[in-house]
Amino acid sequence: MADILKDIKQSLRKGTAEKFIASEKPFVTGMYRFSMFMISYYARVRDQLNLNYDSFMIIQTVVSHTLYHLSKNKNSPTSYLELETEWNKAINSGDRIVEIFESFKGINSSTKLTYSSICLVTKLPKETVRRKANQLIKQELLKFSKKEGIILGAQYRKVFSNFVPQTVAELSKLVKDWEKNGALKNILSFKF
Repeated sequence: MADILKDIKQSLRKGTAEKFIASEKPFVTGMYRFSMFMISYYARVRDQLNLNYDSFMIIQTVVSHTLYHLSKNKNSPTSYLELETEWNKAINSGDRIVEIFESFKGINSSTKLTYSSICLVTKLPKETVRRKANQLIKQELLKFSKKEGIILGAQYRKVFSNFVPQTVAELSKLVKDWEKNGALKNILSFKF
């Protein structure tokens, strides 16, 4: 990893056509837009979801795990609308949420998400993950099942229905800004 970072830094410094086609302005403007996107994202986590960022990253780890398993199944929802429909079915069925998502995820005991696996991904201490995950379980943003491990809870629908569309809109705006000022072309042509 250190060698890759060293190569990237050297490529950025050289700014050569074959390594990184960029003048200073598109890079600076692109980096500024990215920084503003990240600040907005962070602020929305706090303001809209009323969560600290570590708790949000724990949720995102569970989301990532769920999406990974959904993408492995041929019968899984693939569009936003299909995913939203399945999520609403799961929410409306109360305790049957595990059964509904199990049919898509194919989770078994060897692939269930645990506190330890969240620690590995987030690099957070195990006690922090356990404490924050338990708070999220009380808020019903997550749910614990002995069979499936840590899964998304009923209240995650608020995150999915409100936070996700706004994030997609902001990401779309960021990419369009990058395209307009030439930063996207530079990023896509970057090689190290």
